[in-house]
Amino acid sequence: MKSSSILVTSLAGVSATLTPSYNTSSNSPVVVPYEYTYILPNGFVGNENYTFANGTTTNDPRINALLKSATQAPIVAYDAEFSNIFGSNPAIKLVQDRSAQDDMFAHEAGVWVPERNEVWFSNSPSQLAVFPGTVYVLSLDTGHVGPLNSSSKVRNPNGGYYFEGKVYFTSIPGPANDTYPGGIISVDVHTLETQTIVNSYFGLHFNGPDDIVWVYNPANRSEKYMFFTDLDFTKAAYPNGPSPMLPSSVYRWDPQNEILRPVISRNDLSPNGIRVTPDMKTLYVPDSSSVYESFPTGVGVNSWLGPFIYAYKLDEDMLPSSRTMFGQVRLGIADGIHVDDSGRVWTGESEGVVCRNSLGKVIGVLNGEYFLANTSAEATPIANFALAGDTIVVLAGTRLWTVQAEEVLVSSNSSKPD
Repeated sequence: MKSSSILVTSLAGVSATLTPSYNTSSNSPVVVPYEYTYILPNGFVGNENYTFANGTTTNDPRINALLKSATQAPIVAYDAEFSNIFGSNPAIKLVQDRSAQDDMFAHEAGVWVPERNEVWFSNSPSQLAVFPGTVYVLSLDTGHVGPLNSSSKVRNPNGGYYFEGKVYFTSIPGPANDTYPGGIISVDVHTLETQTIVNSYFGLHFNGPDDIVWVYNPANRSEKYMFFTDLDFTKAAYPNGPSPMLPSSVYRWDPQNEILRPVISRNDLSPNGIRVTPDMKTLYVPDSSSVYESFPTGVGVNSWLGPFIYAYKLDEDMLPSSRTMFGQVRLGIADGIHVDDSGRVWTGESEGVVCRNSLGKVIGVLNGEYFLANTSAEATPIANFALAGDTIVVLAGTRLWTVQAEEVLVSSNSSKPD
């Protein structure tokens, strides 16, 4: 077939970096030239309520056929770098399916525990009234899935992060008639002993701790800090949940000096996920203001807020400083976020699991329309996932998937300072 990138060349005077390709086998990536994301034949129509592939039509049948193929593929590549991660026919496995029970057991956290070769994850907080909050464990060696048998149950788990032999979970408060404050809970991966790290700010309950990351000072690796996001998330879990006591913020826990302080305010964003680059110099924080804040919002286009991913430089005191916009989400918001050892940024969005290189270029996506197809959770985007060595674990609500890569995305030493 003649490459439809020739049409783009004639319109823009630039050359396509990828030749379009359709699925040649069940799991092979569909390749959509990156040029199609920023230039299409005049007369194209886009729908902001659907994914790029499913919401875009042109007057060129070749492009339309390619985009239709992309809606049905598990992997869509906009750059050769993304295709190379998976190869020609990666193994994709449905590990467990609870669609019949409408149990969104695979929704949050997504933490690889290298010592155990397990991925720990949690169910959707939106179903707490029906399915109690649970930390689940997937053995990557056996494929077995079961609840975590920690010394005490982690209540209302949400986001999670592995650091130096412990998994740290954010935990959201209980409903209005419950005194449980939420906070940050650690679980030792060897003994499974739990410990509360923080659970209040001067006697006030947090709103809804959502995601967490540990960083160390590259100039002094014994100096470590824990950042976590807190937003008015409890309302999503409990329709009649308690009113927030605090503004949405990013907090930093300094264990050296035992100081808990907010370091990014609601004036900047309503923080959701949070991750750090491998060199510990940049903090990524997605903004979910357009969904979770109660002051004037709406979709990003209708307010000054928006579905953005921000990058904050960490200064010599390991505090977030100069902010730049790293990415804009096309559909929905960026929820869960992970950074691989090459500095690529992966986010859970309404498109699926979206991957950007360190320059902010979207290089590909694990297609949400494929992993969520024909389930009651189809309208709920993929919120999180895990990068586990050379495996991506996709938390697709009522389904749990694994996708095999041809390269190690995150090594077992990534969270261990030298």
